[in-house]
Amino acid sequence: MIFRRGRKRAEEPDQGDQRPDDDLSEDTAEDEPSGVAADRVPGSSTGPTGRSASASTNGSSRPTAEPDIDVAALDARDWRAEGPYDIDEVDLEADTEDDPPRIDLGSMVLTGFPGAELRLQVAEETQQIVSAMLVNGDSALELGAYAAPRSGGLWAELRDEIIESATEAGGSAALVEGPFGVELRRLLPVSTPDGEQGYQPSRMWVVEGPRWLLRGIVYGQAALEDGLESPVAELVAAFRHVVVRRGDEAMAPGDLLPLNLPEGMTSSEEASSA
Repeated sequence: MIFRRGRKRAEEPDQGDQRPDDDLSEDTAEDEPSGVAADRVPGSSTGPTGRSASASTNGSSRPTAEPDIDVAALDARDWRAEGPYDIDEVDLEADTEDDPPRIDLGSMVLTGFPGAELRLQVAEETQQIVSAMLVNGDSALELGAYAAPRSGGLWAELRDEIIESATEAGGSAALVEGPFGVELRRLLPVSTPDGEQGYQPSRMWVVEGPRWLLRGIVYGQAALEDGLESPVAELVAAFRHVVVRRGDEAMAPGDLLPLNLPEGMTSSEEASSA
């Protein structure tokens, strides 16, 4: 597992106090892997190679009509039987040397897997970590945890706002059944470095636990796949293995839970392990 710190651009607002829907409508991912473009409004840059995973100038990458799903039934099911977990549901001290390595970021504890790279997005003005991204080849999973009402239901409230935001940006969004219940798939317009216009796909997974909401946004090749085979399978497993540490602090629903550097790392270090 490679630890890499990405720097959040100075002109972007600090997202530490934003609601998840504000964060989702213009995501913070800047240091994407080759072939994984940022899910941003027109005029923003794509990935470091300047490539968009599904750039198209003729609009053919817009999604076709999705089949109807029973949203209420999906929302009513418990999707956390196999994770993600709350900190009170696991015993981190019971891990052995044979268990996969864990990365403790404070409000989230992530589990590494072979070939994965962790990138931490940092607000330049405050030096606060605002998101964590697991990159695997040409796919990526951006993770963020937020405070949520004890009664739940925050994800259902946010979906319409996210869809409206995507439409206003000139893109589109649709609700489908995914591995964690209601999945939101978006296409947002992007401009490539050579001036072509296209649409960048993403898949959004959301699970609610005790007073928290965990959001994962899938980019790159995994965002183009419909099934759960590789490269989607590795990201599904990584999302299931996330452990959320909500804490006892009073926080408004939608506030970003604070992230910290892993123990033993400084802001200027890059560390790696097998």
